[in-house]
Formats: sequence, C-alpha cells, structure tokens
Amino acid sequence: MSVERSLDPDLRGKAVIVGGDAASEGVVAAASDEARAAGIRPGQSLIAARRLCPDGVFRPGDLETYARVSDEVTAILLAVSRRVERPSADEAYVDLTPDLAHSPHPVAAAEQIKDEIQRRLRLDASLGLASSRLAARVASRGARPRGLLVVLPGYEARFLARQPVSCLPDLPPHLETALRRAGLETLGQLLEADEATLAAAVGAGAARHLRQTAAGEAEEPIAVAAPPTWIQEEAVIRARGSDREALQEILDGLALRAARRLRPFHLRAGSVTVEVQRGASAQRRSESVQPATADEDTLREMIRLLAEPLIEPAGTVRALQVRLSRLAGPSRQTPLFPAGRLAPSSRV
Repeated sequence: MSVERSLDPDLRGKAVIVGGDAASEGVVAAASDEARAAGIRPGQSLIAARRLCPDGVFRPGDLETYARVSDEVTAILLAVSRRVERPSADEAYVDLTPDLAHSPHPVAAAEQIKDEIQRRLRLDASLGLASSRLAARVASRGARPRGLLVVLPGYEARFLARQPVSCLPDLPPHLETALRRAGLETLGQLLEADEATLAAAVGAGAARHLRQTAAGEAEEPIAVAAPPTWIQEEAVIRARGSDREALQEILDGLALRAARRLRPFHLRAGSVTVEVQRGASAQRRSESVQPATADEDTLREMIRLLAEPLIEPAGTVRALQVRLSRLAGPSRQTPLFPAGRLAPSSRV
C-alpha cells in the first residue's frame, strides 16, 4: 500500500483496494487501513469488496514494482540483521538482538531501518519492537503510518490482552465470527476462556492453536538468512542530462549500500563489476580484488575507477548497477605451528 501511495500521493487517507479495477473479478491482494475498517481483507473477492466499500479506490497493482521494492526492503533489513523473515511482501520480522559488542541498540537499529526505507525508497514504514512476533506485529500497526512503537519487556501480555482477536495472523473470517459470537472479543478474553467454551466455539484443534498463538507459545526463532552468493545494487537515472558528478555521487551510494550488505554475513568481495546502461545497450567492467575486502572506502574507489570510462557521455546514462561477487568469509592465517607438532608439556 505504501508503494501505491508513493506513486500517487492523492491516495493518502482513502480506502484503497489492490487486486483489480472496480469492474473486474478476482480477489483482494492488499487493502489500506481505511478499507480494512470497512471490513475488507486480503483474499476476499473483489465483488464483496465493492459491496462493502463502494467508494473505495480500486487498483490493479504493479507486481513487478512490488517485487523490486520488496527486494530492496529485504536488502535494507539484511544490512542490519542476518535474522530476517518475510511472510509477505509488505511485512517482515527482524531479530534485532545485539550479537556483537558494537551492534546497535534494538531501538536505534529499528530507527535506522525506518529512516533508510524512507530515504532510499520514499516509503512510509511503521515498526513495532517487542519480544514476540505477535506483539511486534500489533505494535507496528499501532505505529502507522510512519512511527515506532516499543513494547517493553514484561508488558507484552498486558499489551496484547486488550487487542481484538482480529489481530491474530491468518485468522479465517469464520473463526473470527465464531469467537465474537462466543463473546470472545479480545486476546485477553480468549486466553481467559475455559477450554470447553473455546472448543465449543471453534473446535478443539482450532482452540488449542488459537490459544498458543495468542500466548506467543507457537512462535519459533527467526531463522538465520542464508549468506548471499552475490550482492547487487542499482539505480535508475530518471533525470535527463545528469552530469558526471551526479553519476559519481549515485555510484558512491550504491557502493556504500552494497558494502553494508556484506556486514551481517561477515563476507568480503573478491570481484567488483560496474554496469552502465544506455537504452537497450549496456557496458560493464569488472576487477578482481586481492585480497577480498569489505572495506567501504576501497570498494567505493574501485567502483569509481571502473565506472570512469563508462559514464561518458553522462547525459545518456539511464541506469547504473554495482555487483559484488566471489563472496567469502574472512581468510584465516595459516598457523605457524600446525596442530600436533608441540608436545603437551611444552611451555613458553
């Protein structure tokens, strides 16, 4: 939804439904908070959405743009933490637990993510910081459109108790209706209900699952993302007639972003490639790095030198791309004394 509103600021404050135009069939792919307030949910038919919200703005959506933006958001998240989970294109869970002495405080890391998404993508992002996925998810909704809401440790149960059952992830509409009919409107009421009442309302299996989800007992740790085999950053040049200095500044930004994506995985780049696109044609230059490096200044200078003969004439450049490849962990020094050569009683 943030992508649609970044493309058309007039959509702010309106009920927006993404999935097709008002006359088409199909299902809702995404809905703004204003549309959700009218009862619209992803997965609903567009026919039902039109009936519930006849004055809503229906958009077909741009899957290619959504995918590109989603990839860029993932890159921003991975620059802060290796533990990233993306359940959908507009939602993510990130483990911000500091793992090194110099790791930023979780609040500072969350602010960094929010500011970077706004700066790079011109998108509003709301973040919730908590010790469980559910509490963080609810907090992020309370922080909309562009805030950060922190649930302090020890207050999660109290915070969640007053939240509506509709905040449970992937709650089917028929189960939500059944819970409300049983008088269970909030998560607190759901957790306090006796097993017989809850089972009678939704069935024994669903009752057990809902209780575990509401209590955060069914959550698994966020898995460590697999190290990338290569890293790519690119920029489309929208301003016609850009000069050389402007292109070099863009390249510096691409170099910095690419280098920072190496950090969470403690990787170094063994090869650097710069590609310059003009219309349907592209030119590229590559250089090996010996030894492999993650140093931002080194990579930035290499990228500048590789791009220098490619960006003239500057005014015809339409896109720039930076790629780091042959990624590997830091090399280890060969031990001076191989294992087993020294007797156990040796002393220094």
